[in-house]
Amino acid sequence: MDLIVFLALTLCITCCNVEARNKTLINGETNVTLFGSPMMQRQVKNDFICVDIYKQPTLQHPSLKNHKVQLYPTFAKNDMQRRPSFGKTMDVCSPGKVPIYNKTPIITNSSSRLQTDHFKQYSKNSHGYHTVTLDTTQNMIFRGASAGIGGYNLSLQANQFSLSSIWLESGPSVELNSIKAGIGVHPNLYGDSQVRLTGQWTADGFKKTGCYNILCSGFVQVNRDKEYALGTVLHPAGSIGSIKKSIGLIKIKQDQSTGHWWLIIQKELIYTGYWPRELFTHLQKGASLIKFGGQTYAPPNKDSPPMGSGRLPKENFKNSGFMGLLEIIDSEYNEHDIKPENMKIYTNSKSECYDLKYHGYEGPFYRQSFLYGGPGGQNCDI
Repeated sequence: MDLIVFLALTLCITCCNVEARNKTLINGETNVTLFGSPMMQRQVKNDFICVDIYKQPTLQHPSLKNHKVQLYPTFAKNDMQRRPSFGKTMDVCSPGKVPIYNKTPIITNSSSRLQTDHFKQYSKNSHGYHTVTLDTTQNMIFRGASAGIGGYNLSLQANQFSLSSIWLESGPSVELNSIKAGIGVHPNLYGDSQVRLTGQWTADGFKKTGCYNILCSGFVQVNRDKEYALGTVLHPAGSIGSIKKSIGLIKIKQDQSTGHWWLIIQKELIYTGYWPRELFTHLQKGASLIKFGGQTYAPPNKDSPPMGSGRLPKENFKNSGFMGLLEIIDSEYNEHDIKPENMKIYTNSKSECYDLKYHGYEGPFYRQSFLYGGPGGQNCDI
């Protein structure tokens, strides 16, 4: 079945090398093409159903009983929601309806135990989970973050996942508030090994709350395009050794007026939807930690799956997974490139399984960027 066109860039790079600290990701001319432009055919996979925006499953959450759906963030109130014109191939829900990914069961409050058991199986920090991230170190409040994330289809087993995301966190571990958004491969969630837009959240360290996408009540979808909904496929994905890279340009930003956390697909400023402030305690006041990077899971005593592109960052830009255009949004809602002196690398795996290389500024196109990932394998725990 035809793939969904999500959002990507073709990057034609004349020379790529980051093996030395003083070399940039891109040298020479860079030709950028937005996938889905009029010159390219857009095709949509029938993975979504259209539902009434005011009757979408997420509004069954008890904390959202009296929630008023916010159609646009207040920081965009003077800007009409922009979306490209691609002709008759565009697959859009009719006015008043939004797309919901329909290949996994929607879990309501009446089955909350199933909801949390399913999510905790893949989310809590325990044996089998491996994370490599670049983390903020400032003692400050953040209002969001953004990144361009390279996407690759990976061959995974049904009980594995490999995700690359932006994390926003606040609160102690026992009552952790967390939002993640990014792209990744999750066969158990989607039934395939395609790289898809994926989000998740928890309000209590995964004890009783939290899920992927809309598997439980939480994320409010407002955009009508099926290409810009949680679960959509990043197409075409990147390939090892290619000078053409596919990037998901993703931002999470808190609305200064409502406190909701908006998921934005950049370049076209697609306001996909938001995680309502009512879901959270600590995140209502902003995030205390931003993390960029990857996480994998495999059952105990099983090989860990690949992360990123499946190649280690010591190889080079053409082979390794990467994130670029890394920005944080400060307490005053100003957007800034990250700074090396304010970041640190975190890993809980052996470097032959997964690694991250960050040297700071990598040229005018990717700006603050890093290479990361690896093949996984046996005995990856440190």
